[in-house]
Parts: sequence; structure tokens; C-alpha cells
Amino acid sequence: MAACLTGGVTYIVDGDTLDVGSTRVRLALVNTPEAGQTGYQEAKDFTVQTCPVGTQALVDEDDGQTAGSYGRMIAVVYCGGVNLNEALLRSGYAELVAYYCSVSEFADQAWTGCP
Repeated sequence: MAACLTGGVTYIVDGDTLDVGSTRVRLALVNTPEAGQTGYQEAKDFTVQTCPVGTQALVDEDDGQTAGSYGRMIAVVYCGGVNLNEALLRSGYAELVAYYCSVSEFADQAWTGCP
């Protein structure tokens, strides 16, 4: 069964990856630009503003994607009651990774845009 955890945000890697406590978390169903790509800094800045280091975060691991690449937990992250995954999509800083709609437990939530 997938985990839920709470903890302080300790590091923002990029727009769709952050550390909560000692756990590296990759946001489920969303993708932001990588370093060197257009929009990278804007997406990272949005994540920093939404979930600043020191903020308490709730992490809800994706039951359908419990093993992410690079040893990262795949999850939805809430900071101050804001769903970071959804906020990145709605703001235009992230794109839906539709490939995972067939396996993600969150695919049926309206914010995802999964078919």
C-alpha cells in the first residue's frame, strides 16, 4: 500500500521534484521543463513560491506508481492546502504526462485532465 507522509520541504530540485524531509518526491502525472529548457526557471520558481523550503507538506504517494525512477516517490504534494501538481498544470508551468493516466490512482480526479 502506498504511503502518506508529512514533513517539512527541505529542497526544491526543479519544478516537479522536491525533497520532503529526507524523501525525494517526483510529482505524479505532471512534467515541467528540465534545466536548460525554456520555462525551467519559471516552473522551479513557481514550486519554490508554492512550497517554500520549511513549509509543511502532505505527500500522498500514487498507489499506481510506487516505484519511480532515480529512487523517487511518485506523489501528489499539498502545501498550505494547495495541490502543487494541480497548481503547476493550471498555471501552465507543467504538462500532463498522459502516459501514466492508465496506472495513476489520481487519474480520475478532474484536475489531471486524464481521458
